[in-house]
Amino acid sequence: MVRTRLVPLLIVASLAAASLGCSLVGRAVDSATGGAASTLEAVQSELEQALATLPAGIDGAMPTLPVELPGVELPGLGAGGEITDLGGTLSGNLSYPSEGVPALKVVAFDAISGDPAASIETAAGQSSYSLPLPPGVYNIVAYTLDGKLAGGYTIAVLCGLSASCTDHSLVPVPVAGGLEVSDIDPADWYAPEGTFPPAP
Repeated sequence: MVRTRLVPLLIVASLAAASLGCSLVGRAVDSATGGAASTLEAVQSELEQALATLPAGIDGAMPTLPVELPGVELPGLGAGGEITDLGGTLSGNLSYPSEGVPALKVVAFDAISGDPAASIETAAGQSSYSLPLPPGVYNIVAYTLDGKLAGGYTIAVLCGLSASCTDHSLVPVPVAGGLEVSDIDPADWYAPEGTFPPAP
C-alpha cells in the first residue's frame, strides 16, 4: 500500500521537477533573447533619434575644401589654405630612332590653343627630361635642335610603338596640384611629316 502511493508521488515529483526545470530554462532563454532584442531595439531607437536631430545640430553647415590642417601644407595651397601655385612638372625618358640620343628641345604645347607654353633643351646623350609647367593640359613633342625631326608623346607610344600602332595623335596630359607626372615619353618619331606642330 505504501509502495502504491509512493510511486505516483515520485512520478508527480519528477514531472514537477521537470516542469520547473523547463520553466527555468525557458525563462533563462527568454531572458537572454529578450535582453538582446531590447538592446538592439534601444540602439536602433538611439540611432533614429540621432539621425532625426542631425540636421538641426549642424545647421546645414558642412565642411568645405580646402580644410586647414595645423602644420600641414597641401600641394598648391599655403599654410592658411590660400591658393599659391597649382602647377606641376612633366617628366619622361628621351629616345631617338638611331644610335645615341642627340641634343633635343622638349616643348610643351597648350592642348587647347596649340601655343607653345614652355620648353627645355637637353644635352646630347641625356636620357630624360623634367619640365615645370603652370596648371593646364599639354601635348609634349621633342625636336632635334635643327627642328627637322620630331618625336611626340602619342597614342602610338601608349600602344607600344609596334607596327600595328598607327594612331599618332598627341596625348593631352593634365598638370596641376604641384605634382609630377612621369613617364611622358616623346618617343613617337615615326609619325607622318606634318603630324606634330612645327618646332617653335
